[in-house]
Amino acid sequence: MKNILVAGSSNVDITHVGDFIPNEGQTLLAKNSYMSLGGKGLNQAVSSKRLSGEEVYFLSVIGDDFLSKYIINGLSKEKINISYIRNATEKNTGSALIYINKNKKNHISVSPEANLLFGLNELNIFKNISKKISVLLLQQEIPLSINIELLKISNDLGIKTIYDPGPPAESKNYDYFKFVDFLTPNKHEAEFILGKKIDGNELKAASELKKYGPKHVIITLGSEGLVYSGDFEKFFKPIKTDSIDPVGSGDCFNGALASMINKGENILNSINFAQKAAALSTTKKGASQSFPFLNEIE
Repeated sequence: MKNILVAGSSNVDITHVGDFIPNEGQTLLAKNSYMSLGGKGLNQAVSSKRLSGEEVYFLSVIGDDFLSKYIINGLSKEKINISYIRNATEKNTGSALIYINKNKKNHISVSPEANLLFGLNELNIFKNISKKISVLLLQQEIPLSINIELLKISNDLGIKTIYDPGPPAESKNYDYFKFVDFLTPNKHEAEFILGKKIDGNELKAASELKKYGPKHVIITLGSEGLVYSGDFEKFFKPIKTDSIDPVGSGDCFNGALASMINKGENILNSINFAQKAAALSTTKKGASQSFPFLNEIE
């Protein structure tokens, strides 16, 4: 049985939309605001579930506050398997403050809180259920040391791994990339890893990242498309949409990619599908709540 497991962060997002993003010491009135489920891990779990139709397990740590109840209720509605989400006693649930300006650009501040408690307990859970898992998604909003162990175990067991190296980690040792099947940085994360700007050389940058060890590298470029280096090298043109909110589109891409890899699709079809899903997600407000369902793409 092929199941997807997402191990990562859970947050509640509070988004303000206005003409401008406040400068230091400045107070501005927002045009509107909304609260939604967020966190890279949670976002990817929702995307994977909506687009795969398979069982999706979510391994995460949340607090015991009112925000944790908001998360559990939301994930239950999405029919994601929440058996392995842990409530940390007397801890706060992760949250994010998001500002979006009239040009659809965003500034995001994240407070990890309970996400930082993701540890040996979760690692042991993964070991116990690993035989049920065919694809693992990871991001860097939980401790890097645990991510590395999860990658090693998956590599030994032949579980396909999709690794989102965001937000950038302080460590400059990328030996663990050799355990990654699909490395999916955005442009800023790729530049951080390589230690240089990649403007105009995005495809070359993907090829350089591949030398770090991952089998496939996809650098997402937002409204500029994406580049791929792996079985071949290719620039994928952007899909034009009437975008109103780009938040979470990268997570939507990764979840969609996982759904296709889990079905055994080839990389070309998988990227094309994931790119469509991510583009559609920008046409609605919010992060995970904006993600499309399979029938919308078909």
